[in-house]
Amino acid sequence: MADIVSQRMMKNMLTKRKGGKRVITENVAILKALEAVPQIAKAESDNYYKEAVTIEYYIPKESRFAYQDKFLYIPLYDPEPKNENQKLVLDHFKALNEPIDLMKVMDEYPQFLMKMLDYLSPQMSIMENLSRNIQDGLAGESDAFRRALYTCEVLRKFEPSIVSLEIVGDYTVYNINWLVRKLNSLRVNFYLEDPTVEFLIMRYRQFAQLAGEVIPERFEILAEIYLEQAFPLSDEDFLELMES
Repeated sequence: MADIVSQRMMKNMLTKRKGGKRVITENVAILKALEAVPQIAKAESDNYYKEAVTIEYYIPKESRFAYQDKFLYIPLYDPEPKNENQKLVLDHFKALNEPIDLMKVMDEYPQFLMKMLDYLSPQMSIMENLSRNIQDGLAGESDAFRRALYTCEVLRKFEPSIVSLEIVGDYTVYNINWLVRKLNSLRVNFYLEDPTVEFLIMRYRQFAQLAGEVIPERFEILAEIYLEQAFPLSDEDFLELMES
């Protein structure tokens, strides 16, 4: 078993992220045939999160490794309101074309203030940080939008909450989508955490299934490579190794 674990650890070292996911694979012909970037209209490209996947393969005749960059484009889907409170808040910020700022929600909708303070007090400093970065971004500081995006990733770890379920809706997903689109349009470089990218992949698959859409093979290949390399040893895999 120790040999197997050592092999998995070595694989993790070989596939360490460096400007994208490095992948060593035997499916060279299939992967080389994939386009570096999918065929998407330029006007629509901002509606995708783009993750680099750097594929590494061996060329026997030249006794060397070669590399190709492919980009996984994940389409973004906004959450829909599930009650009147969520619709009120979401419609308000959509009309402003802004991310959902919980500090502004408490200021502008006093009927929600006490419940939001009761449930959000442990994360209030994070909420204030998010609000400050959103407002700085709207004032013209583009890098503040990137900080706001990363703050939303932190807040997503506290969801779902009573506030999101009863009042503001899935605000972290709405904000992540809004900020990804905005940063794309501003041509600002940014990278999401692996769990966030996994969430966006699964969200796309769920929406495609509900809509009866066929997911492109290119997406599925790169998504599976990404997930395998981002999460190389699951709990089930570890249990299998322990039992073998």
